[in-house]
Amino acid sequence: MKQLFYVLAVVAIGAAGFFGWNVNKKHEDQVLARKELETQNTNLSADLDKQEGLKREADDALKVAQSERALAEQGLDAAKSNSEGFERTLAQISGLLEDANAQEAEVTKVIDSLKKLFPDVELEDVPGIYDGLVDQQKKLTAEVEDLQGFKERLESDVSKNQADIVRVEGKIAESKTRVASNTFQATVTAVDSDWDFVVIGAGEKSGLSSDSRLLVQRGGRLLGKLSINKLEANRAIADVVPNSLRAGVVLQPGDQVILEKTVSN
Repeated sequence: MKQLFYVLAVVAIGAAGFFGWNVNKKHEDQVLARKELETQNTNLSADLDKQEGLKREADDALKVAQSERALAEQGLDAAKSNSEGFERTLAQISGLLEDANAQEAEVTKVIDSLKKLFPDVELEDVPGIYDGLVDQQKKLTAEVEDLQGFKERLESDVSKNQADIVRVEGKIAESKTRVASNTFQATVTAVDSDWDFVVIGAGEKSGLSSDSRLLVQRGGRLLGKLSINKLEANRAIADVVPNSLRAGVVLQPGDQVILEKTVSN
């Protein structure tokens, strides 16, 4: 490619030289013609009309020569400009060739690296292997994102559970405090599981009222809630508050009954 542009540059320079030489040759011819006209003008000075005609012809020839000279100079300038343009183009192409050579060297390095990474794989199979690795990377990335989302949801659930635990522990502590400060205590004397009521061995004389809310416990562990249904002097019949019993709990005689709220509360 470089040799081709060198040849074009030499041809352009040669053409410019030939064109300049041709212009100079014409100019010399024109100068000789002018001298010949001047000689004729001297020899034919007796004939004024003829001299005037010759003078006009000489002037016209001079104008033509000057015009041709101007054209020749323009052609020379154009040739010089073309030569400079060829030189710039040649320099640009040389730079492009250098870049191409550098890129070829980089490609060669990449190919050598691929051959080292995949010694048993043909070079034309590498794009397929690469695409497979890219797909695998995308799948792994998606899995990691899913796991990250799952992790964040679990962390959120753990935080909520911890908050629930703190809230429940607070309620338990409150219940324990209330139970500990509760001075009323009675015993369940009978239980009717079919109708969900119990008989308590205490009544109005023990401080109970019809709107008293009661708690049932066993061994200090709360089991459920009761509401007074019928109140007598020394005993009371209380219904089990719906959905208040712990799961799997069955009330039985001997369970302890206390007030849910004391007077001080």
